Amino acid sequence: MADWHLSRTFDSPQGAIRWDSFGAGPPIVLLHGTPNWSFIWRNVVEHLSPQHSVYVFDWPGFGRSDRFAGQNISWDEQARRLPELFAHWGLVAPTVVAFDFAPIFALRAHFFEGLDVGAFIFADAAIIPPFVTDFSRLARENMGTMRQLPTHIAEGMIAAHLAQTTHRPMEPDAFQAYMSPWCGDDGVAAYWRAIARYDEDMAAPLVPRLDRLTVPARLLWGDNDAWFPPEKARELAAALPQAELRFIPESGHFSPEDNPLDFAEEILDFEQELKRSQQS
Repeated sequence: MADWHLSRTFDSPQGAIRWDSFGAGPPIVLLHGTPNWSFIWRNVVEHLSPQHSVYVFDWPGFGRSDRFAGQNISWDEQARRLPELFAHWGLVAPTVVAFDFAPIFALRAHFFEGLDVGAFIFADAAIIPPFVTDFSRLARENMGTMRQLPTHIAEGMIAAHLAQTTHRPMEPDAFQAYMSPWCGDDGVAAYWRAIARYDEDMAAPLVPRLDRLTVPARLLWGDNDAWFPPEKARELAAALPQAELRFIPESGHFSPEDNPLDFAEEILDFEQELKRSQQS
């Protein structure tokens, strides 16, 4: 299933945010990372929506949301979108599943913007620096050069980077869906703008606060994540001792893409644990 559309729009201070919701039941909000978009959740949504209301969106600067020169997509600014969206949706204390860099946005929103979250699931999570990949770090440090590259050369570099995200090669239509936001002059420009705002200093203040996290939490990780390897997962688990770490089998960094069924089952299992805990 490579066909994916978000049918609704929220007007934020950084442009229109495309979003949608599926199913009915206790709410779950899925937060994509980078260099991906909400497309990564399509198969996970299919498994969650029979039991839950599932909310997905594209961050400003990503996917089908607005992307434009001068747009503020810094990591502290992205965090401010979450309270706005939750208010728009009428959500109070949902479960938040944050993937890749999105845990930084979600935790900043929780600690610094007062976002009410019922439970967190952090997946293949960039929280404890360093975590920026070598390619992205090199690109950020040489942004002037990157922006002068011919579009087709830049597209080839982006494609090579994306090809490292899964344990098995993606189906061609899925790979093209991940590439589509970054193609053409506008897409390449948006990609470099996103990388230019990578800032591990935005994550650093979160690390000493992890042991103050009072809501239930779980860690999910691709067992073959080449970008954030298992030792990174165990480092985060040590900093979040209340959060059980579970590995998603046969999965790379894009674990929701590699193994959406097991990924979704872990979410549903966590939700059942929360329900039992509330009833006891």
